[in-house]
Amino acid sequence: MREPINKSQLTKEQRYRLGGTEYRAIDTLSHIIPMYYVGFILVCGLLYRLYIACSSHARHVLQTSNDTGIPVNPWLFSFYISLSAFNNLGLSLVDDSMVPFQNSPFPLLLTAFLILIGNTGYAIMLRCILWLYSCCVPLSYGLLKETLHYLLDHPRRCYTTLFPAAQTRWLLGVLLMITMVEVVSFLALNYWLPVLEGISWGSRFMVGLFQSIATRNAGFNVVSLMDLNPGTQLVYIVAMYISVYPVSISIRNSNIYQERALGIFRHEQPHEHIHAQPKRRPTVTGRISTTRHFLSPDFFVMTQIQRQLTSEICWLVVGVFLVCVIESGPIMQPSPITISSVIYECVSAFGNVGASLGYPNTAFSQAGQYRTPSKLVLCLLMYRGRHRGNLLIHCWWMKRRI
Repeated sequence: MREPINKSQLTKEQRYRLGGTEYRAIDTLSHIIPMYYVGFILVCGLLYRLYIACSSHARHVLQTSNDTGIPVNPWLFSFYISLSAFNNLGLSLVDDSMVPFQNSPFPLLLTAFLILIGNTGYAIMLRCILWLYSCCVPLSYGLLKETLHYLLDHPRRCYTTLFPAAQTRWLLGVLLMITMVEVVSFLALNYWLPVLEGISWGSRFMVGLFQSIATRNAGFNVVSLMDLNPGTQLVYIVAMYISVYPVSISIRNSNIYQERALGIFRHEQPHEHIHAQPKRRPTVTGRISTTRHFLSPDFFVMTQIQRQLTSEICWLVVGVFLVCVIESGPIMQPSPITISSVIYECVSAFGNVGASLGYPNTAFSQAGQYRTPSKLVLCLLMYRGRHRGNLLIHCWWMKRRI
């Protein structure tokens, strides 16, 4: 038998075989995820550039849309908008955001696609890529095929935002339902308003679809949000606030480690008592029961929603109150700054969306008109909203309590 050697002397194939399937799965993800990030940005940036080269309207927009009179470079615009959409930044080199492309389906669809796969649809797209990759790998590559199947069967052992099939389908269904509600409210409540005059019904549907996706994630505008029906604005406020919950609940529901800390244990009922140990609530991925009969799956969605609402909404209420007090002068006067617009800005900041109702004759958001203390409050809301539901913060707090 050979003496043990240093791991640095092992070849890549030897490390693969000694490390096991989980090691190979993590190594495979370390290659796929950077390719996912860079690949979609580059490919979609080239698609934007091809569209600009083929569309005289797009070239005219880049030449004349900015107030400075300086034309926008097509290559810079293509990759800038691709990177901004994928990272859900909502920034554009065009002053009017996506408004000049109201009647252009291709850039709206491509931007909406990038917004989804860069944020809430990331786990869905990543699992689809792994599934397609596993289907395309020939049987002769047995080690790679085994690794991909391990990733699909045990995703949370390798990556936080890669979910099992059941959670992925649940997440897809929730995203479709939220988007459908927003699109229906947009079309039903605004079809008679001047903001949609001159836009065909096909383009209206595209505008509503794009705005529903961008409002709760990225902050791009394809219409003036201030001119929309107040009911639509309220729907957008709710959508921005709950935008993070589908993914966070999927992460918590598919967790395979700190289950007791997440509150999914319960004590057995007296008639089910066999052992004195607590029993785990059945999740989507599996269920453990000491009884002989099976319990129905419990996603504990309502419990998580109640906890999130009670623990997070107080921050938002305090933020809205402070901004209303600081901006009480403009609110009490006839101006675009109202209580509803303040609520919209605060919820957008708390959800890290970047959407704004805007301010007349300005190219920046309404928050640019606020006083410095109000801007600091919005910054605190952005920071708190970004880290809500963070498991590291939860573990640190539990450690302090213990």
